[in-house]
Amino acid sequence: MKLNKAIGILIGSGLLITGCSSTSQEYKFVSPESENVEHLHGAGYPNNDDAFFIATHNGLYKYDENKWTEANRNKHDYMGFSPYKDGFYSSGHPENGSDLKNPLGIIKSTDQGKSIDKLAFYGETDFHYLSTGYESGQLFVINQESNSTLETGLYSSSDEGENWNKRKMSGIDPAKMIGLAAHPQKKNLLAINSQEGIFFSEDGGDTFSPIRQGTPVTSVLLNDKTGVYSSLGEDGIRLIQFNLESLEEVELPLPSINNDNPIMFIAQNPKNQSEMTIVTYKNDIYRTSDDGKNWTEIMNRGKPE
Repeated sequence: MKLNKAIGILIGSGLLITGCSSTSQEYKFVSPESENVEHLHGAGYPNNDDAFFIATHNGLYKYDENKWTEANRNKHDYMGFSPYKDGFYSSGHPENGSDLKNPLGIIKSTDQGKSIDKLAFYGETDFHYLSTGYESGQLFVINQESNSTLETGLYSSSDEGENWNKRKMSGIDPAKMIGLAAHPQKKNLLAINSQEGIFFSEDGGDTFSPIRQGTPVTSVLLNDKTGVYSSLGEDGIRLIQFNLESLEEVELPLPSINNDNPIMFIAQNPKNQSEMTIVTYKNDIYRTSDDGKNWTEIMNRGKPE
């Protein structure tokens, strides 16, 4: 099973290491040197903090105290970036000039990217689909091509990649999948958003049931008792909050976003869930602090100003 990232289709329709860089300067976040952020691969609030991060083709950017900064080194191409309470998990490729193997496999950082733990498949696999339970640390990955340990398909791990359980994925078409989201605490609760809607699994990914069908869902986020997803249909882009038990839905207001610019990532501040940040296909980023009543644009077309 080889999966394709589907956003474009919709629009048309452990060793602790420090990544070697070209400079030996102290790792820190500085005023952005890049004019534009390109190839954004993930977003969220790692380390149970107020700072919001985006993972890009050229390393990490941070938005804190109303300003953007970027990591001055370790500018790895972070794929499958997944924040959790103590840091983040990710995959991807090392920056040019690094002595790290390519691809990175599954890595973890607890110090905002200054150093990384190599967890699994180092030098072997790049996981584009990766999600972590924010509190539990439960890992879910889609393996798109067979490697030395895993066949293709959905896998979960509760011990940071030492052991893996293959999941059956019954009830969903993997070829139409767009993304996945793990519940922050419940290790067996997983959502997959796809071109056909949004699907839930309560048994760790063995079986999935639809909770919304007929409209492509471009992003989804699960919280303790609620979830948020964004759909792209004939009625435009919508942002929906829903109850995980009753599935009752409430539509949230959105800023003006064109249909060719769907929402790719949704993140909520773990310390204040009224604060939500959304990232669009064209790298516009908006934030609300009052459940969508008002939005502030904090990045326009990838410009970290």
